[in-house]
Amino acid sequence: MITARNLTFAYPGQPPILNNLNLSISVGTYLALMGPNGSGKTTLALLIKGLLKPIEGTITIDGLSSADESIRFEIMKRVGLVFQNPENTIVTTTVETELAFGLENLGVPQDEMKDRVNEALKRFNLDRYRHTNPTNLSGGEKQRLSLASVMIMKPSYLILDEPTALLDPPSRKALLDSIQDAVSDGTTVIHITQFSFEAKLSDHLIVLDESGVCMDGIPDEVLSETKEFRSGGMEFICSFGKDNSYSTPSDYTDTSTINANEKEIVESQDESASIALEKVSFIYNKNTPFEKSALENISLKFSRGSSTVLMGSSGSGKTTLLEIVAGITAPTNGKIFFNGSTVRAMAFQLPEDQMFGHTLGSYIEFGPLNTGVPESKIDDVISEALVAVGLEPVKYRNRDPHTLSGGEKRRAALAGVLAMKPDTLILDEPTAGLDRRGMDMVVSFLRKYLENGGTLLFSTHDFEVARCLADYAIVLDNGRVETNGKLFDVLGNSPWLSSLSG
Repeated sequence: MITARNLTFAYPGQPPILNNLNLSISVGTYLALMGPNGSGKTTLALLIKGLLKPIEGTITIDGLSSADESIRFEIMKRVGLVFQNPENTIVTTTVETELAFGLENLGVPQDEMKDRVNEALKRFNLDRYRHTNPTNLSGGEKQRLSLASVMIMKPSYLILDEPTALLDPPSRKALLDSIQDAVSDGTTVIHITQFSFEAKLSDHLIVLDESGVCMDGIPDEVLSETKEFRSGGMEFICSFGKDNSYSTPSDYTDTSTINANEKEIVESQDESASIALEKVSFIYNKNTPFEKSALENISLKFSRGSSTVLMGSSGSGKTTLLEIVAGITAPTNGKIFFNGSTVRAMAFQLPEDQMFGHTLGSYIEFGPLNTGVPESKIDDVISEALVAVGLEPVKYRNRDPHTLSGGEKRRAALAGVLAMKPDTLILDEPTAGLDRRGMDMVVSFLRKYLENGGTLLFSTHDFEVARCLADYAIVLDNGRVETNGKLFDVLGNSPWLSSLSG
């Protein structure tokens, strides 16, 4: 059993993020933990794991204090934690050795270790990446590896911090099935999520807010408390899915009404295109044993003032294509043309990749100061950018970016990009990890950005977000353009998307 009594924790120089928290989690429970960004969900996970120590109060696992250094190995062995950012856990140079690393530390015999590794490679669809460097995997593939690396050690308690945020629908389903398998095997699961349909899979739901536990009970009963649930930041303005379930393309278009021959493909947009790619290819680690093709012969045009969504499975090439359009990565072959797109800015899939500085204000001001914005106007630029993403300037300007929650980091990273006032905005999974209120704010801002003539190119696995923002869609499959055109045409004609609807 996990028990927290009068648990209080604060990051240096900040007010308590958890204050006098009390809860108990029984053995064998599948607990879903929800709450707005910054409510302390990840902090609670780190306290249970023993990676943070309470300021006051206690937290125990089977009667053992997670803050007791003398039994840290025992706590680490009993509690497995899948982090929000999978890159934080990569320690070896191949997928196979990454899976074996934890088993080696536990002293698992070689024969058993090989069997467990082979089983995990198949179970998590990683077999073809056995000898691949984990740093070369896509974000979704890294998340699958992170989960596999923890579950292979068979912990008694499994904590998952928004594990599906970066996953495509098939990978999401497979991961949720794996969680159910773990529960069936007797593992106690704590699943941190922003998705109510995921919470419904659990047998107990706790919702945190700034005051602590604000809702606690059976998922269907908690989720039916609409007013209270929305007040906790768990509502999204564009929630088109039925019963809050994960949406598929068929939820948004009747495929019988679409004529594939009448598609207006993205490549046929007019000469006002601000960005054009001509036969672009990209190969990671070219001319090495680890060579991997990410994009093949991509030709596309993006019209000025349009909004285009990139979709496709994890590892299909979405992030690589965005980085090439942003000018961060040069193509291995082919050409890219920028016709009048003078200021391009990109927010990465993992916001930690681009955030620096001792305060959020110093991070946001860096770009504008280096592009000629007078210092006399910087205060206004910082405040405007923070307000745009729903972060109060007085509360967040002097915060250390690294003490923010995952969702707050994502919004803060976007604020740094917006401060540059780009005419083309490139976003990799911009709403992953955001609570519903955060999604609402980001989507509302991006709508205004488009209304003011901005050009938007973004990736997402969330069909609701695509529906809210995109005019056009591109589906990538193994580095190639599978389908592209107007959003609703693509939703009805893409073989990959159609397969998701069953």
